[in-house]
Amino acid sequence: MPGRIPLDSATGELIAKLVGRIVHDFNNPLAAILGFADLLRNPGLTPEKRERYVGRVYEQAQKLSQLVETMAWFATMPPAQAEKLDLARLVQDVFALREGGMHAAGIALARELPGKPVTVTGDKAALARAINALLNNVEQAFKESPQEDRRAILCCGSGNGEGFVDVADSGGGIPAGMDEQVFEPFFTTRRSGGLGLGLTVARTLLKRQGGNLVLRREGVAGFGGACFRLTLPLDGAQ
Repeated sequence: MPGRIPLDSATGELIAKLVGRIVHDFNNPLAAILGFADLLRNPGLTPEKRERYVGRVYEQAQKLSQLVETMAWFATMPPAQAEKLDLARLVQDVFALREGGMHAAGIALARELPGKPVTVTGDKAALARAINALLNNVEQAFKESPQEDRRAILCCGSGNGEGFVDVADSGGGIPAGMDEQVFEPFFTTRRSGGLGLGLTVARTLLKRQGGNLVLRREGVAGFGGACFRLTLPLDGAQ
């Protein structure tokens, strides 16, 4: 069909896992929606209970929406639109778009940029999506584990022939032994659940462009939580 491309084996395997989990991941939210919708039919509900039930219906509907969106994106994944771009400028653009929302969530977002361009070849939209997925991960982690020190940082730089972006936070970090497990589809460390696809999507986007996404145990100075680094080869002319 027009607009579709052959999927690589890793992406095809991921889609197979998505399909394999479809019954479980749809049935749970659907059961919750039907249950709370049934409770909402009670005319004697107090306003407080009605508001709480409506909130739960909305929450579960959001989960379904996210799952459908992710599956649709993988099934019709567009080809990468490779172009020469300044990774530092992209980080600044993402920072400008997310700083206000992070502040509203009680998270102080900082950035650390080099004094010169970090020129790579990649898909600008896909890279922005990957960075945003990492920031979403930070937001969700702090939402589940409220604490006074709620900080995150975007760091950009280059070294060893690669341009990199670090996304680090001051949270509780990732438990030992989960360096690769966190990238598996549907894996999540959240007590409240979640789709567990954000990191999977981000790594897939990077690998399709010749890059990678890894968990950095050394982190960023002053930020003792999780730190993820995405990398892309520097442009040959640099």
